[in-house]
Amino acid sequence: MKIKNLIPKVYEKSFFPNLAIEVEIIYTKYKEAITSINGWLETDDGKTLAYVNENMPDGTKENDIGASGTKFDADFKEEIYKTSTITTPLNRRVIEYIEERRTANKGDVTLTLYLKVKYIENKATISESYLIEPKKIGLEEIPVQTSKGEENANIIVYAHDPNFSNRTTSRWILSGYAGHVYLSLKEHTLSKNVQIAASDWINNYLPKFDMSNYFVVEIPRDKKEIVKAWEYVGKAEKCFRTWDTKGIYANCREAGTFLDEVVQKKLKDNIIIKKWKRAIKNFNHFSSLGLHTEEIKKESPEGEVQIKKSDAEHILIVTKALVKYAEELLQEDE
Repeated sequence: MKIKNLIPKVYEKSFFPNLAIEVEIIYTKYKEAITSINGWLETDDGKTLAYVNENMPDGTKENDIGASGTKFDADFKEEIYKTSTITTPLNRRVIEYIEERRTANKGDVTLTLYLKVKYIENKATISESYLIEPKKIGLEEIPVQTSKGEENANIIVYAHDPNFSNRTTSRWILSGYAGHVYLSLKEHTLSKNVQIAASDWINNYLPKFDMSNYFVVEIPRDKKEIVKAWEYVGKAEKCFRTWDTKGIYANCREAGTFLDEVVQKKLKDNIIIKKWKRAIKNFNHFSSLGLHTEEIKKESPEGEVQIKKSDAEHILIVTKALVKYAEELLQEDE
């Protein structure tokens, strides 16, 4: 028994933030019948976030158990058990901690789902047995009282049948596989990683949890001659995931410097260059925030300026927009 696949999504029927996970579990049909599922969700650093339970449907959910030892053993094969929705209640502190771990894990949400699966395991086997009339083996008829009155009984005998495969230690009509135990109630712990891409988490999960603090900009990267600028943006994004503000600003400035060289060279004799000079001037002014700390400190009102998360997000968004703007200006010149 193991988890084959899982699909996380927002559980929208809940008033409070709730993560729903649909799970596919591989089990052996007729040998195993799942009765209940619960468990817990952990972060990548082993912290328990929440306990989970399977929400059983209103209708009937059936799982058959079959005795073994016959030609029907071929039907005992692996199948997929699709769970009802497994819900994981979340609160603000849990979501904030997921965010902390996400930024330390290259931006993606990485969790581990642990499930305790209770199930019934079949141990019953069927023996080959046949009826024979007593007189055929020289015995008198054997009358027995039944609910319908007196009936002549038959004798149960054994004969080898290729449709059966029981061992000689299991010669009851229904045996517990060489013993008296027919069924076992078992519990098995399964686990599987839950991976949610950063873009999905920010765009599809946090807004529905009413926890969205991000403004995401998706910009196409079309112009080959300024690919290097996008490489600097990529480096800045990596720094953002580890809260390296100096690295963010440094790579954004490098992107701006590279773009300015390309645009100035290509558009120096084009009137479009006037628009670019204004754009790059404003960009250079803000992107130097992390450099001229002593000068900024003396500006009115006096005091040291702390670069925070909102500043880092702003320069990243502005840099992406600047790269795209440069692409469009260069296309205008073609």
